[in-house]
Amino acid sequence: MLLSISSCITNKDLEYLRTSNKEENTFINNYEYRLRIGDLLSVQISTTTEMQHDFFNKEQTSNSQLMMQNPYLYGYLIKENGVLELPTLGEIKAEGFTLRELEKIIQHITSDFFDDPVIKLNIINFEVSVLGAVNNPGKYNIVQPKPDLLYAISCAGDMTQFGNRKKVKIVRKENEISTIFYLDLTNSSVLNNADFILHPHDVIYVAPLKKRFYVFNNLPSVIAMTMSAFTLFLLISNK
Repeated sequence: MLLSISSCITNKDLEYLRTSNKEENTFINNYEYRLRIGDLLSVQISTTTEMQHDFFNKEQTSNSQLMMQNPYLYGYLIKENGVLELPTLGEIKAEGFTLRELEKIIQHITSDFFDDPVIKLNIINFEVSVLGAVNNPGKYNIVQPKPDLLYAISCAGDMTQFGNRKKVKIVRKENEISTIFYLDLTNSSVLNNADFILHPHDVIYVAPLKKRFYVFNNLPSVIAMTMSAFTLFLLISNK
């Protein structure tokens, strides 16, 4: 019985971001992903310029069908020199900027061509892989701005009951160098960690719990049932 109890998984082991009920916690993660070489961007320019003079969006419209088949034929790649080459606008430095910063830069450039331009950028090839003790492991395309680790796990159908929430491994590749680090999803302070925000092509691995064999949602009921069974066994043995 003691071995069974010590090997069981309780509701506490399945909890994320543990906090005290008496405390009100507020977390603000101001980290913004900065664009890197290899990011594929969609660029949309909304303007009041008449359509016949709108050279940029006219080209976008002609390629709209290609986006469904292959986004690399539609989007604009940040090249090895860190620049984004846009039709007529030419080369624009993109590496190292956030999406919002780059939108303002492009808006300033396009104001010479269009009336009241509004720029919308998005990373097309923002994919993450979620592996290990999750219900639906696989590769997921992320469209939400500023996605975090919990969002990726929710895309994979949440962790299984045997997933180790205290030590989630993330493999991140930057400038051809892969870095491995771990995050504790039971600790609410992880919300302030910059690594909690995902990068394109992150690989998330949820390891299974060690030496955990049983899952009980109501531990007191299990203990009571075990004691009853043990008492019944003694009664039968005495007879």
